[in-house]
Amino acid sequence: MKRRFKYGLSSTALIFLVLAVLLLINLISVNLFSRLDLSGGRVFSLSKTSKDIVRNLDDKVIVKMYFSEDLPQPYNTNFRYIKDKLEEYKAYAKGNLKLELIDPIKENKELEAQGYGIPPMQVNVMEQDKLEIKKVYMGLVFLYENKKAVLPVVQSLSGLEYEFSRTIKKISSSSTPVIGFLTGHDEAALEKDLTYLNSALSKEYTTRGINLLDRQSVPADISCLLIVGPKKPFSELEKYALDQYVMKGGKLGIFLDKTDIDLEAGKADRLDLNLDDLLESYGIKVNDDLVVDMQCSRITIRQQSGHMTYSNIVNYPFFPVATAFNRENLIVKGLENVDFSFVSSLDSNYAAKRNLLFIPLVMSSANSGSQIYPYNINPFRKFDKADFSKGNLILGAVVQGRFKSHYKDIGIPQAGEDSVWSEIPESTLTQSPENRLVVIGDADFLKDRSLSKSNLVFFMNIVDWLSQDENLIDIRSKEVTTRPLKEISEGKKKLIKYANILGLPAVVVLFGFLRWRIRKQGKIKQL
Repeated sequence: MKRRFKYGLSSTALIFLVLAVLLLINLISVNLFSRLDLSGGRVFSLSKTSKDIVRNLDDKVIVKMYFSEDLPQPYNTNFRYIKDKLEEYKAYAKGNLKLELIDPIKENKELEAQGYGIPPMQVNVMEQDKLEIKKVYMGLVFLYENKKAVLPVVQSLSGLEYEFSRTIKKISSSSTPVIGFLTGHDEAALEKDLTYLNSALSKEYTTRGINLLDRQSVPADISCLLIVGPKKPFSELEKYALDQYVMKGGKLGIFLDKTDIDLEAGKADRLDLNLDDLLESYGIKVNDDLVVDMQCSRITIRQQSGHMTYSNIVNYPFFPVATAFNRENLIVKGLENVDFSFVSSLDSNYAAKRNLLFIPLVMSSANSGSQIYPYNINPFRKFDKADFSKGNLILGAVVQGRFKSHYKDIGIPQAGEDSVWSEIPESTLTQSPENRLVVIGDADFLKDRSLSKSNLVFFMNIVDWLSQDENLIDIRSKEVTTRPLKEISEGKKKLIKYANILGLPAVVVLFGFLRWRIRKQGKIKQL
C-alpha cells in the first residue's frame, strides 16, 4: 500500500514537472522565434532588415487586423498566414508591437473599420449547396503615436513582408525623403506616363518636379534627382546646375532614350540631348545604338489583308528580356529579369580614364548585338546569326568615386539678360565627395505601358540605393519569382520532347524485360 502511494505520488510529480517544462518552453517561445525555411530566397521567413526595423522601434506600434471570421477559401488561408507573419514581427519587437484581432461584423465595429478606410468586401461562398454573396472585411491598420497607415484590402500574399516592413518603417520615421524628377525637356511625366511608379514612390517618398530653367540650382533637400526620358536638348546652364549638384554630393539616376521611336510608323530617329560631354566627364557613355537580343519579348502586330484585319504575335529582338545580372550588387541581387524596350548599350571605357569605378548591373544575353543608325525596326525584319554576335552588352551600370567637375577647365557658362541665371556664382566646385550615379540606356521600360513587376522592383531598388535607404531592397526583391526558360537550340528541344514522350514507356519496357529475364533464370536454376 505504501509503495503504491509512493508510486502514485511520483507519477503525479512527473506529470506536473512535464507540464511545468512545457509551460516554460511556451513562455520562452513567445520571445524567441525560430523557423526552418528551405524555400528559394527564404520567402517564408523574416529578413534581417524586418527584424531590425521592429527591434529598433522607440514606441509601440499597434496593428489592428480587421478580418471577418469564417472566411471562405482561399481567404481563410490568407488570414492564418497574415496572422502568423504579424506574430513573427511581434516576437522580434521586444514588446513594441501589439496585435489586435477584430471581427467588425461580430463585434459591431464596422463603423470603426470604415472610419479607418477599410471597406466591406463581397465574396462568393458556397453554403448549404447554394452560392451566396457574403460581406467580409480584410484590412489592416498600423498605428504609431499620432500616425497611421492603412492597407484597406489584403487579398494577395505576394510581397507581404515588404508591405509590412515598409509601412512600419514609414510611420515610425521622423521624416520622408524627397525624390526629384527633372522637367523641362519633355521627360516622362509622373502624372501621365509614370502613374504606377508615382503610386509606388508615394508610399515611401515625396516626389517633386525640378525645372532648372526656372531656378539656378537643385534644392538641397532632394535625396536624389532622376532624369527619365528627356526629348529636348539641355542648355549649358542646366548642365552646370546638374554638375554642381553632383559636386555637392547629389545622386543622379539617369534613364536615357538615345532614339525617338514611333513603332506604328516604323520610324526611329536619333536624339541629341547635348548631355554626352557632361556624362563622359563622369565616366558614362550611352552609345548611339539599339540593342537586339534573341532573348526577347513578343509583340502583337495588326495586319491588313483586303477587308480583313488580323493580329500576328512575333518575337521582337528590340525588346530584350535581360536575365544576366551582377549578383554582387544590392540593386539587382534578387532580380530574375528586366524587360527593356529600345535600349542602348553603355561604354565602360570612360570611367577608368577618370579613376572612377564602373560596375555593370544588367546585361543582355550572350546572343545579342547592336544596330547603329539608320535603324530598321520593322517587326517582320529577318535577322541572322551575325546580328546577335556581340555577346553580353551592358544595359545599366553604377559609377562610383570622386567626380571632377565638367566645368573645372572650361569655366562657367554665360547667361542671357532675361535668364533666371542673371547672377552666376563666381566660383565653381571642382570635385565631389565620394559619390555614386546610376545610368540605364532606356526610359521606356518604366512607362505604364511597359512596366512589369520586376521592372518596378528594379526602379525602386535604384531609388533606394541612390537615396541610401538600402534596407528594404532585399525584402522587395526576394519574392519576384518570374523564371523564364533558358533558350536552347531546336535540336535540344526535339530531344527533350521525344525523351518525355518515349522515355517513360521505354523505362517500363526495360524494367519488364529485365524482370522477365531474372524470373526465367530462376526457373532454369530450379530445373
